[in-house]
Amino acid sequence: MTTFRLPIKILLVAAMLTTACKHTLEVNPTHLVPEAQMWTTKNDARSAVFATYGLFRAALADNNAYLVYGELRAGDFNSASRSDLHAVATNQLNATTATLEGWKNWRRFYAVIAQANLCLEKLSLVHQNDFRYTTEEMTLDIANIRFMRALTYFYLVRIWGDVPLLTNTGDGSFKPVKRESQDKVLGQASQDALAALAALPWNYTDNSPELLSPYWGQQGARWKGLIASKGAAYTLLAHIAAWQGDYLAAEKYAHIAIDNKSRGGYSYVDATTLTSAGGPFVGQGADIILALPFNSIYQESSGSGHIEDWTLSEPYISRVTPDIYVSNDTILRIFNEANDSRFKVSAAGVASGNYFTGFGNPLPMFTKIKQLSISGTDPLRMFQSAIVIFRYEELVLLRAEALVFLGKNEDAILQLNGLRGQRALPDYTPALGNLADVILQERRRELLGEGWRWYDLVRFEKLGVYTGFKPTDIAQGAQWWPVSKEVLSSGKEITQNKFWQQ
Repeated sequence: MTTFRLPIKILLVAAMLTTACKHTLEVNPTHLVPEAQMWTTKNDARSAVFATYGLFRAALADNNAYLVYGELRAGDFNSASRSDLHAVATNQLNATTATLEGWKNWRRFYAVIAQANLCLEKLSLVHQNDFRYTTEEMTLDIANIRFMRALTYFYLVRIWGDVPLLTNTGDGSFKPVKRESQDKVLGQASQDALAALAALPWNYTDNSPELLSPYWGQQGARWKGLIASKGAAYTLLAHIAAWQGDYLAAEKYAHIAIDNKSRGGYSYVDATTLTSAGGPFVGQGADIILALPFNSIYQESSGSGHIEDWTLSEPYISRVTPDIYVSNDTILRIFNEANDSRFKVSAAGVASGNYFTGFGNPLPMFTKIKQLSISGTDPLRMFQSAIVIFRYEELVLLRAEALVFLGKNEDAILQLNGLRGQRALPDYTPALGNLADVILQERRRELLGEGWRWYDLVRFEKLGVYTGFKPTDIAQGAQWWPVSKEVLSSGKEITQNKFWQQ
């Protein structure tokens, strides 16, 4: 595993200083290795590929950006102590704070794009210069890079809508690029994901046409869920299609990924495992399709960039109250069915389940995710929870969503009941409500704290119900994040989203 971890840690800074980042990030490059000597050995290829993963992880972890973009605006979490988090939770994104300006800035994501573009242009040089870097290895590396570029653009579109589309490194000089329509950007992402799909294996354990020898000399089990696979690519394609409203394609891709779950090595986990210290949020659980881990045994745990930094308090860490919490009333609205093994409240008001601690207190603690790497009588704020990108339960619910919007309710119910049974809930009946609404509610329960809720509300067209945004607000782009002042100052080619021009 070390060969995977070290390049991410060592080259994170180096990758940010390459010429490729210059035309996106407006920095003066300082090469730790002269560029003419960079693309000469097999190790150069390995370092460059895993630097792309490292930059993506950094972009999502920075001030818990993945949670801020994907969930904090949706209303389930509140903040009683931090003005910046309160501003996001109440959709006051024009508030002026340093952290808000950081979240509005997309340059972290374009650092990933720049590194990916650089790899796609330069990996063939390594193949020419080092006979040890085989065609098979280069093909699989390029597939990983194409997948990462597609995934990064998918995040950019879901956060900002129309964004610049960069597919090459250019001449190294900064030239502002206008925003392209999200359909065009997602079209490129789909092309990349499809190209990656053809070369990726279902898993890195078995020999296959795509994998003739161990990837980078490591045992296949060590790669599970950590890098791109066919399952991850099919899941990404399903999500891109669903975001575009193409539920026929979304169902097709999700169906393939689910039918091949044994080849991909993912399956359901029970509610106890879901919330356990050794569960999915370590980053390699049984249901993980793709995650970005922060494992303490590789010195990757930290005090920030993890949801626990905001949600936990005593006795888990030395803090009196959490920065964000889910109110008691909201908890009851989310877990509104009896016998749910994730969390339930009896008729007598007795709470059970690991999603929350201290139900009934003014600030209940969200404890579904609590991957502490250091503990003791005076607990330190050190966490090792992974950022989970895709897991099996989410994929099943995505397929149920696609089926219901295709009018195939019976098939949608089968998918929904598969997960409900895992959570000790009875099969769906019309008495529970409209099927699409029940699927959305199940996503709310299952994926709470994982950065999905806002994207779900946009996709289901439910923002008005849960946020108070009017149709005219959404038509002007209220669902997107505003663009930072720094990005806007780079040139007239970049314009602000209409809603946030106020």
